[in-house]
Amino acid sequence: MAVAMFMHWSGLTAGQYDALVARLDRDANPAAGEILHLAALTDEGLEVCDVWLTEQAFHGFLEHRLMPVVQELQISGEPEIRIVPLHNLFAADADMIDRLGAISLPAAVAAWAG
Repeated sequence: MAVAMFMHWSGLTAGQYDALVARLDRDANPAAGEILHLAALTDEGLEVCDVWLTEQAFHGFLEHRLMPVVQELQISGEPEIRIVPLHNLFAADADMIDRLGAISLPAAVAAWAG
């Protein structure tokens, strides 16, 4: 069953998030079972909403990819995570997602700025 994963990571900065994204290299090596990733930075830290094919797929990514990179980058703290069954997924303009392509914004910005 598809799930929505909500994450709050208090104190995580834009620089730390961008470093995580770069090291995970999900553009070239997408996480198995991940459908959608949205991230927003606030004054309090990072807010994420992901859609995954299964809860097990998310936990595999968390254990085998995300947290090892967090440790390598020496990022302190741990995220608060909540997983719930997905009730609905709606994209007002699904073609726009296709037009954007499989790129992550920080990686694209780094490429454009480079």
